[in-house]
Amino acid sequence: MAHSTPTHTEIADTLLRDIRNQLPDADTGPDSDYAVRANAIASALQGLYQLIHSPAGGNQYDYHRWAVSLPGVTEAYVYPLRRGYGTVDVVIVTHNDLPAPETIKAVQSYIDEMRPVTAKDCLVLAPEVVKAGITARVSLSNLTLEAARQQITTALSDYFNRLAPGEVAVRTQLGALISEVVGVVDYQLLAPSANVVPVVNKQTVQWIRAGTITVEKMP
Repeated sequence: MAHSTPTHTEIADTLLRDIRNQLPDADTGPDSDYAVRANAIASALQGLYQLIHSPAGGNQYDYHRWAVSLPGVTEAYVYPLRRGYGTVDVVIVTHNDLPAPETIKAVQSYIDEMRPVTAKDCLVLAPEVVKAGITARVSLSNLTLEAARQQITTALSDYFNRLAPGEVAVRTQLGALISEVVGVVDYQLLAPSANVVPVVNKQTVQWIRAGTITVEKMP
């Protein structure tokens, strides 16, 4: 859908009309203070309209801004050229969870309306969730196993909740979080056995989430 940018005169007239509606006795003549201010605001607004709807626009930051401006989208991740030249893919999430189908549809429709004609194709999608199970054994001092489980589970869950779609879960960082719990004097990280690497290709963008977290005592 094409967007027409309001002219300077149209914007100024609208502002002055609103002033007259609210202040019937106000002087809104061509040389009035209200007219001077309305013209200044009109110039700024016209520039913003032209910037937002410019056919040369539509960079990575524009797609992010368009996506998160809609209800139900708390974060968006933009992948230019993932499916080839002229394509832009936007992965959206809702409060650290998957978006509803109607949210995806709404964002797709809005971006299709906003994006420049030079963008060949834009795809809005949800990430594919992949659960990573964590199994650890710990040696403790002045800390119960139940307390250790709770603190380790909280730390690891927070780590996974901060991972973006397409981001790797780094095994050494998981181990560091376990060792930082006060009372853990030693640990063995049995799973994962390596970094958990999501697949990012033309078909999917995987999102690594915490699976079952198991914490046991070392023998």
